[in-house]
Amino acid sequence: MPHKIDAEMSIAFRLGSEPERVAETIALRYIGNHPKVPFTFRAFSRRGFRQLSDGRFDLNLDEKHPEAAIGQWAYVLGRIWSDQESHWETAISCYGPTRLHVNDRPVYRSEAAEEVNSQVRRAVRIPLQPGWNSLLFAFCKTASGFGGAVGTVRSKWGTPTVQAPFAERFGEAGWAYSELANAEWANSELPYSELACSESALAWFPERQWSEEERERGVGSRLFGDGNPGRYAYGWSRVRCAGHGRVRYRLRLVAHGPAAVWVDGEELLSASEAGITERDVELAFGSRDVLVRFAPGADDWGYTLELAHVSAGGEALCEFELPQPIRGTDECWLYLGPFAEGSRYSRKEVQTLYGLWEEKEGGIYWRLDEPDVWVRPYAENTNFARWSYPLGVTLYGLLRTGRALKRPDMERYAFDHIGFCTRMYAYSLWEKRQYGYPSVNHQLAELDMLDDCGSFASAMLEAYRDCPEPSSLRVAEAVADFMMNRQERKEDGVFYRACPGYYMENTLWGDDLYMSVPFLIRYARLTGEDVYLDEAAKQALLFREYLYMPELRILSHVYDFKYGTATKVPWGRGNGWPVFTLSELLEALPTAHPDRERLLLFFRELCGGLLKLQGKNGLWHQVLNDPDSYEETSCTAMFVYAFCRGLRLGFLDDLDDSEAYVQAVRRGWEGLTCHAVDQWGNVHGVCVGSRYSFSPSYYKDDLPWTVNDTHGIGIVMLAGMEYAALLERLESSRL
Repeated sequence: MPHKIDAEMSIAFRLGSEPERVAETIALRYIGNHPKVPFTFRAFSRRGFRQLSDGRFDLNLDEKHPEAAIGQWAYVLGRIWSDQESHWETAISCYGPTRLHVNDRPVYRSEAAEEVNSQVRRAVRIPLQPGWNSLLFAFCKTASGFGGAVGTVRSKWGTPTVQAPFAERFGEAGWAYSELANAEWANSELPYSELACSESALAWFPERQWSEEERERGVGSRLFGDGNPGRYAYGWSRVRCAGHGRVRYRLRLVAHGPAAVWVDGEELLSASEAGITERDVELAFGSRDVLVRFAPGADDWGYTLELAHVSAGGEALCEFELPQPIRGTDECWLYLGPFAEGSRYSRKEVQTLYGLWEEKEGGIYWRLDEPDVWVRPYAENTNFARWSYPLGVTLYGLLRTGRALKRPDMERYAFDHIGFCTRMYAYSLWEKRQYGYPSVNHQLAELDMLDDCGSFASAMLEAYRDCPEPSSLRVAEAVADFMMNRQERKEDGVFYRACPGYYMENTLWGDDLYMSVPFLIRYARLTGEDVYLDEAAKQALLFREYLYMPELRILSHVYDFKYGTATKVPWGRGNGWPVFTLSELLEALPTAHPDRERLLLFFRELCGGLLKLQGKNGLWHQVLNDPDSYEETSCTAMFVYAFCRGLRLGFLDDLDDSEAYVQAVRRGWEGLTCHAVDQWGNVHGVCVGSRYSFSPSYYKDDLPWTVNDTHGIGIVMLAGMEYAALLERLESSRL
């Protein structure tokens, strides 16, 4: 599977191999392809279905229809958007007879053994066409149960946003479920998501309209119940002011209790008790934030607010709109509360969707004036504002590149990406409690393996050096606590993957040195506590005991405790993560550290073994000792990075063959720029995320390379920055 690009398409042909220009081009292409669009906010009804701890949707109709009789049917309908033709790898568990139609075609029908055992997980590959895809479940009530669970096979992979069907629910998150039917419908009778609810022969839930009685009450009473003295809440909206210059408006507040109104931070109205308060104000053209703080009155709780454009011909009401787009609702106000007496947040603190309030009291977030309908953020951008280990190393590359090139725009992009994740950490934990599983930061909130935290948290602490975001400290504390106190270890203390019931059960991966040690290094620097640095050194030496192949002086990818042996397959990136990590660990360790000499020897052993295996084009191979396997980009970049640091920081430059490392770095970088990076900054030849195998053919034949995979983009930038630093050092040494 060669990935060589045509010479005239390479970045070296267009720009040369100057590392700063190459890294800058890759960084700009990445940022341009992944704009800063953090989350999509959607209406979500708590009267719908929760998710299970594994991320699957619990379509439990026994809870929705406790009156259902044996033999009755009900339907659950949702839709998923797909940018391209693809598949959703799902696991379905049945509580009773289950049918699934996708885009009006039957895809799954439960078998008897599945219908009587909800613990069975049936793997179902759901085909997705470009655009909207309709998923319709038909469930029959039996004595064993009613409904089923469906979701991504493995929660780490994430779950597509399931949206409600029907025109009037467009954009709402979650599934819709039908009223009961006495018989299963024929295929030709099945309802479709394109219909309006009113056109369907069945009624659909959850209900989105208040009853007549509820509509008679104030908004605070509807949302928060009877008001207690001292409680208060906020309403937040936006209004557009038209006209030229400053125009006179009439602001009219009808409050059921004490209230105050701010427009763009200026208090314009206040009322100490229930009643009507008016004021004429002058406002300039533009969109204005409107915030109302309101408290319960004697009989009700709520308010209404009007803004009218006063003109010679009378008054024309201005229309309010949501301060930020919320898909799936026609409402124009958001509500936050109730706050207890003594709780005081500044107006600036509450006027955002990126946070959680009153966390110690259980948590408060924004909601809408509809029955049990809340606002939920969904991470639907391909990469931006997502938390994952390959994005961690990508952001590390952007940070180092921006810092070296004095490009604050690149650094700011990384700061913003990280900040959106860390500021929503408390919210994601709350959302996990409220809804069963979070729609943002799902790996960080789940936090049960090193992949979930180490790489990204390391980049987070790298960013903290220049942009000390307070929310990063809480995340760092949680990650450090996990690594030191909850991460699975063997008797000797080495990190490993327990993962019971999963294919990687009871294994140790070379990858996990990078998923742990760089974070521990930075956390030790942040806290000044050597215990974290000592742990990092300990893990590196323990990993050597399990993975090192002395005959080749390189590493096996995995040690499998089930069989008591390493796989003996030297996967490229499986060696890249450790040697990359060792170069950073050696820089951080004090010269007097008791493990330093052994770690330096380990680093030199690996570098010596890798040096002998460099390919003819300067690139290393997917299976390091198999020249017939394809030349792989991410491991090449990692080896270039490690060699450059080894030479620059004095770990390799005193060796007899130090000049061979200099030449290997030059050939490796030229190989990347001539064969792996094109003129637009696209990075080719990066192996996809892997499982593991005892067979080299799995890595060679079953793991393809892709373009612009985040396992490689940041690493190539990092290699470029290290190469540039080495060239500067070599040049200065010649002067």
